[in-house]
Amino acid sequence: MGMQTTPDTQIMTQAQTPAVDEATEDTTQSIENNSVVADDVTRYVVVEINKNMYGISTDCTVELMDSTMTQITRVSHAPPYVQGVINHRGSIIPAIDMRSLLSFKSHESEVQELSLMLAKCEKDHAEWLTELKSCVMNGESFTKAIEPTKCTFGKWYTNLRSNPALMEALTKGDNSLKSIVENIDEPHKRIHSIAKAVLGTNGRQGVEEATKIIDNAWDTDLAKLKQLFKSLIDTIHSTHTSMMIITEHGTQKIGLIVDEVHSVFDCPNNTIEALPDSTDNAQFLKGLVHQSDGSYILIADIEYIYEQTCPE
Repeated sequence: MGMQTTPDTQIMTQAQTPAVDEATEDTTQSIENNSVVADDVTRYVVVEINKNMYGISTDCTVELMDSTMTQITRVSHAPPYVQGVINHRGSIIPAIDMRSLLSFKSHESEVQELSLMLAKCEKDHAEWLTELKSCVMNGESFTKAIEPTKCTFGKWYTNLRSNPALMEALTKGDNSLKSIVENIDEPHKRIHSIAKAVLGTNGRQGVEEATKIIDNAWDTDLAKLKQLFKSLIDTIHSTHTSMMIITEHGTQKIGLIVDEVHSVFDCPNNTIEALPDSTDNAQFLKGLVHQSDGSYILIADIEYIYEQTCPE
């Protein structure tokens, strides 16, 4: 779900970006909330969790940090949404995985599913070449998908490239990931293209030439596809980092682990709408705010999150 700049949604400029704490400038940012906001307006930090946008009031946000640069100590028998605890300026506070708390799949499980899917697609194309070779050598009919858009991977790949939202969700705007995705196209097409060239081959010499073409595709294009699949997963692991927002409510603090931090925006309180009856995780939300581009921001209920995750 994309979010564009509107009068009420301001992308952080240099002046708006939270000030960096000098002691930990590479990993943390303090949340500054010094500019004047009207009494009937609330300022929110907009975060992304599982492709949804959530607003967390800056009244309870203290600091931002890259969660991969923060040592999280696991806690035995803790609920699944508690990733562990961290030492925040001398205080031990829980680190809450918001994906898990909201019953979404973890980022790790999503990457694992993608990795398994690509491994299966690699195996499918190896079997495709094996079957093609057998059909050529035995003069049998070839029944697997010849067009590159018709195989299981081809359908997924075509849908990914034609859907900007899916592409953005996978690559997070990272150009190296986009390049890997685009580079998959040619070797995948070349593998499928050899079917028309070798099927119907007659005579011993023709069959020998056909098998050489298939063997060459195995050694070159299938090997390239395997390499690109591995690069895709490795790059996702290295580029898809999460953020932690240190929040404070009363005398308590917790770190909320989110996918990304996008912006801050000032929201007139009277523009917050009631949630539809079908809204998932409604108990963790106060309402929603529609944006001029048709998207919306879900307003988090920090008090309820604290009640559920660290009751006093």
